[in-house]
Amino acid sequence: MSLVNSHTGFQPLEEVWLGDVYPDSYYDNLDPELRDVVLKISDITRQDLAKIQQTIESFGVKVCRPVFNSVDDFVDASGNLIKPPITPRDWALALGDHLYVLPQYESQHEPFREHIQRYGKQATVLNRFAEDTKDQEDWCYMSFPSIVRVGKDIFIDYYDKERTYRVANNLVSNGYRVHLSTTRDHSDAVFAVLKPEQILATHYRQHYNVGFPDWNVIHLKDTTSFNEYNGKWWVDGVDLQHFNNMMTSKFNSWLGNPAETVFEVNCLVIDESNVLVIAQDDEVCRQLEEIGITPHVVDFKARGFWDGGLHCLTLDIRRTGKCEDYWPHRGPPAIDYDTEYV
Repeated sequence: MSLVNSHTGFQPLEEVWLGDVYPDSYYDNLDPELRDVVLKISDITRQDLAKIQQTIESFGVKVCRPVFNSVDDFVDASGNLIKPPITPRDWALALGDHLYVLPQYESQHEPFREHIQRYGKQATVLNRFAEDTKDQEDWCYMSFPSIVRVGKDIFIDYYDKERTYRVANNLVSNGYRVHLSTTRDHSDAVFAVLKPEQILATHYRQHYNVGFPDWNVIHLKDTTSFNEYNGKWWVDGVDLQHFNNMMTSKFNSWLGNPAETVFEVNCLVIDESNVLVIAQDDEVCRQLEEIGITPHVVDFKARGFWDGGLHCLTLDIRRTGKCEDYWPHRGPPAIDYDTEYV
């Protein structure tokens, strides 16, 4: 059995990574007031992650978590903590029978290293911190959340043209059709392929007829929500706004832009009949059920701090099934250069 096997985001899931936050002791050097706030956010996060893990495991899926040994493994050259490995989708990609990992920590410590070692030659830890950029693999310049795998068709939103073209040519030589786009979006924050011919999409894009001709699209309403006093981060149900300046000063590099994120589309598909979603939307749930998909609602209250939904929090390592061709009429492997695929 191949330990890494992932050709889509919807074939039956067997093994997945789930991110985590640091142990409380990693924040011992913070000012007491700030430490108390961070520990509260961490505690809320842990509780929800435990429930998410339990829900995933209820489907018989193996869940892998990070391992923490020393705080020194997770600091930069100035001794500042780097963002915890809570959103592995941002820096890792399983494509076919191979896993690519973009290191986040200059210590070369990989929080999922025990699992990476288990995958053997099916996993590559990229040489991101090479002194000479020429020694860095082209994959180091790819935005993994902007790569959508649909069997033999790969959709890539990119920012580095030269490196991306080389990656695309390599994918073509391995039998893929590659569709390139420069919308500058994290694709998994914009739409999700639920199963063949079915897409869940946000209000940001309205037309999918180019990349996904004749596929049904369920559009979410604009559910973007954030505290009017703080569009940078928040935690649902907890009033921490008076710590805003302190948090953004110390942890600015951890924060994204959740004010523009629709977390409900950032979902985890277990199989073609089951999907994990963050929030309850009665109309969308009704539409999902009409196409044979059961939505399972889980909470992630700190999503506005970590700027991550269920897709970001996870990384599908192994799914059953082979690399299918969902558009055989498109012909042989080739690159669709610089076209908006939606």
